[in-house]
Order: sequence, then structure tokens, then C-alpha cells
Amino acid sequence: MSANKRSIPEIRERMREIADEHGIAELGELADEMYRNPPVRRAPTSSPSLTPELAEEIRQFAAANPTMSQQDIANHFRVNHGRVSEAMNNEI
Repeated sequence: MSANKRSIPEIRERMREIADEHGIAELGELADEMYRNPPVRRAPTSSPSLTPELAEEIRQFAAANPTMSQQDIANHFRVNHGRVSEAMNNEI
């Protein structure tokens, strides 16, 4: 994305300004519709939360098993591989 591009909120605000300046109600209404809809369906959580204790266990296990992939470590602890990455990067 180029540095001179505007963000959606900036565009929405500018549309409202133009609508007010020129008395174009429909433009203001269109600006009000420029929001993301909430998700219709969300899958339930399928793995446990990453606690500081679990993160430490993951780090110790990974250190003891340096040839294991993050996916294999995740499978061992029944967590998502993203949680393993968070643990390994001390994000929790």
C-alpha cells in the first residue's frame, strides 16, 4: 500500500465532510455503511488458553527436543502452532 493512500476511516470521514458541505444526504448514508460486518459464525475454541505455565512447559519441551517442528510441539500439547510461536517468542 502506497504511503499516500488514505485509510478506510479517513475516506469515510471525508465522505461525511463532502456530504455535509454539499448537502448530499445519500453520501453520508453510504459513509455510514462503510463498516465491517461482525462475523456470522465463529468456531468454538478448540485448544486450551496459553497460560504462563503452559508457555514455560512448551519452551522447556522445545529446548529438550530441538529437532521437533512447532507443529509437532503444538500437537504434543494440543494447542495451535501459533500458541507455540507465542511461547517461543516469550509473548506470554
